[in-house]
Amino acid sequence: MTLLAYEPEIYLESTVRCLKAYVEDGFLKSVVDDTQTYAGDEVYEIVMEYPSTDEILRFVPLGKTVIHFEIDDMDNRILGFGENVFNYNYDDVLQQEEPQNASEHRINFDVGIWASDRSGGITSRLRAYQVLRNLFQGGLAIEKLRAATNAGDGELDILQFESGRFLTDRINDLNVYRTINSTLVIRVFSRTPKEIIRPTIEEILQDENLSIDDQPLT
Repeated sequence: MTLLAYEPEIYLESTVRCLKAYVEDGFLKSVVDDTQTYAGDEVYEIVMEYPSTDEILRFVPLGKTVIHFEIDDMDNRILGFGENVFNYNYDDVLQQEEPQNASEHRINFDVGIWASDRSGGITSRLRAYQVLRNLFQGGLAIEKLRAATNAGDGELDILQFESGRFLTDRINDLNVYRTINSTLVIRVFSRTPKEIIRPTIEEILQDENLSIDDQPLT
């Protein structure tokens, strides 16, 4: 079932929106321990940027465990040769074409977890990490993200998810339980919008009476 379809003509914002919807859906599924069931939307919040120091200071102790995704690197690769046109979008009625370029993008996200005692502490951090691992590691996770974002016009593809490091910070004299140095690499393919219209040459007519130095061309 598609959660939020990927749109290749707005590849970057579409990637961020699709990724956020996918992760939020993953955390909405209950995380169960021996005594209680925790609904993901009650204790976790997905943020598509690195929380600023001022923001963390304002919200500590955190009411929800925060999982952040921030773009920290991109590798943009043009596909094809020459004009780099992958689709001419030929219209035989209007006798014109609307060419589009194509590119491959490998987008690196820095991924981090922020928890406080109020949001569940170390246990909440462990649960969040487990959910992230299930969402991004392994063949089943790759297929799950593809299915969640593909409505027939492209998809998000997981290339890599590297585990991070657990640490405890002190902010406002309170413990903040974090993970750092986790990296998620997503691959998508984009195309440029149809912005250029070019008339096409439908046929070549030859004048049968053409000649060079009075010699007819045959």
